[in-house]
Amino acid sequence: TTSFGTDSGVCIALSTSPSIPEAASTAVACGGNIVYYPDEDDLTRGEGLFDTLGPAMERILNEDIASSTSLIVVTKNPKATKALLEDAAADILSNLVSTKKKVAVLGDVFEKVEYVQSTEEAMQILEASTEPSEAQEAIASTVASDFWQSTPVPFVSSSSSMSPKDLAAARQLGPAARKALEAAIDTVKSMSEDGRAVVANFGDLCSAATKRALEELEEAAASPGLSSSATGRQIQANLKEELEGELADLASVQLDLLQEACFVDFKARLSKLKISPNLPADMQKVVKESVGDFVKRAKKMPISTSDAKVAFQNRLQEFCSERLLAARAGGQFRPLPRKGVTVGLHWLLPKPFGNDYRQEPWMVQATDNLVYVPPDKITDVNPLDVVSGDWRSKVVPSPSGNEMIYMQ
Repeated sequence: TTSFGTDSGVCIALSTSPSIPEAASTAVACGGNIVYYPDEDDLTRGEGLFDTLGPAMERILNEDIASSTSLIVVTKNPKATKALLEDAAADILSNLVSTKKKVAVLGDVFEKVEYVQSTEEAMQILEASTEPSEAQEAIASTVASDFWQSTPVPFVSSSSSMSPKDLAAARQLGPAARKALEAAIDTVKSMSEDGRAVVANFGDLCSAATKRALEELEEAAASPGLSSSATGRQIQANLKEELEGELADLASVQLDLLQEACFVDFKARLSKLKISPNLPADMQKVVKESVGDFVKRAKKMPISTSDAKVAFQNRLQEFCSERLLAARAGGQFRPLPRKGVTVGLHWLLPKPFGNDYRQEPWMVQATDNLVYVPPDKITDVNPLDVVSGDWRSKVVPSPSGNEMIYMQ
């Protein structure tokens, strides 16, 4: 058929009262290309815009569509419609179930989103890549495969990879995960007064909020089978990932507040120091204590604190350097004068008691007295020998010549 008297034709295989699954299947058969005419009253109220478009987008997300997808919105006022439509789409997109990626804006679903004022502009943007007969056959076969479905679920088809259990998990756990996420983030924000107050043990608070959110998601499942299904596990993984991302942003703000609080405590400690020649060492001691206090208070944060620790330590060192320079310039601080260095030299005499026959045997002369050390290294000397004269001549000679020492 010819669209609005133009040369472009659009083939649509829908009944007179198409159901939501049929409309979603048609969108898939058309390669994920949709021309959307939003109702002006629905735009004003922000309701009813995604009754059919929402399931169609969810079906497109979970299908393997080779061609590029596009959403062409035809409206009288493109600028105003864009603002209203994207604002209304925020809540819908957050509840869409996708096993491939997160969805936050319309651009995450469609590769191209355009707002035009006429159908002719829409037809110019859409480039037909198949013959009309082929397109009609593809649409008819896709919709026919879904006619057996009678329950009002967003999408089910023989080509879809999602089982009934996955669909049930998506219906129940998707909204529950979003609710649990919002509750956890609201709890953390309320405790920190929306990022204006430092929370003691902020890491424990984040861990408790995460644990509670996962428990609420588990309680929302009607049976353990839903949680263990592929979609259920994916929703749980997405919830953990979103919690980590949201809490990481809040933790960054909390680290900044904690740095300021610890810096105030640091200056209070510095003000108690007395100006003395040992002032630099005293200030370094306070720096070390303040950095340790910051690390202790930032413990268990859901993000890494190593960079924040280094930045905080550098800030304290710079502050101490400035204070020392100011005190020296004002004449209040004088460093200790340098002390001289004393150098001592010690050595051992190789032969303090005479020549050693073992080292220089050729120096032995006939007139020298030789002293022999017995094998047991013990020499018994009679007291009378000591009184009568030199007792060394009474020592029994050792048969080992290399143990002989002569006295000169």
